Amino acid sequence: MRNFIVLCFLLLGFLIISYAYGFDLSGLKPTQPNGVFSTFSTATNPPGIFSNETGLEYAVDPTFYRISSSLSYGLDLSSELLATVPFRIQQKDSGFEDVSVGLKHRFKEEGDILPSLAVLMTVSPPSGIDDVTTQGRYGGGLIASKKIGPFMVHANAFYFSPFDKSLKNEWNMLLGTDMSAANNVNILAELDIKKSHFASKFDFMEGRLGYRYRPLKYLYTTLGTGYEFKNRQPNVRIFLSFTFVYPYKEPEIKRLYEEE
Repeated sequence: MRNFIVLCFLLLGFLIISYAYGFDLSGLKPTQPNGVFSTFSTATNPPGIFSNETGLEYAVDPTFYRISSSLSYGLDLSSELLATVPFRIQQKDSGFEDVSVGLKHRFKEEGDILPSLAVLMTVSPPSGIDDVTTQGRYGGGLIASKKIGPFMVHANAFYFSPFDKSLKNEWNMLLGTDMSAANNVNILAELDIKKSHFASKFDFMEGRLGYRYRPLKYLYTTLGTGYEFKNRQPNVRIFLSFTFVYPYKEPEIKRLYEEE
């Protein structure tokens, strides 16, 4: 545990000195299978379990690529530490976007009627090119997850405040569903609605559809596409990610024996 705390401080130090680029902020992302594309679930990695997700995103009009690395580490049965490091590639300029670190904690388990609930806290250290950065931001919000029939439904409500006072606060609402379609295959759907740092009302609404495939016990592959309904910026988006879970642990099977 002491070595992990030292590692966390080293990681945080790296994030603070990293450079960010791009106002199409990626923000903190979940790792599979504890989320959809950008929608978080209340699920967390078991204690001591580490996940690394490498994602490739291709957007059309404006056209750019984004390569991101998302990390998550289970602290205990209900908490995990997260980080996302995105790198944007464009025709003229390329570089790191805002880097985010966060902590997710589940404080209520799912019941027969009520969903499970978790809180997410996140911060992006001040960094980046002057014209395309919020000079850092902080925020967080509430996560709810509930199984409804064959669907696992997740709802997120987040608020972010930029350090640059000339920018507006951001609101982000997400709704995601996860349905098991076959052995090791899940169908994913998501709606992302956002009020950006430049607008006084919601100015972004994107729908996403795809699937998650688990070819190996420790590997998840996710493929999806998104379409922005409101401003068509970007018009179409394609997502591809690979998530490795380490170390993989077989679930414990408890057997009950009846006395003769």
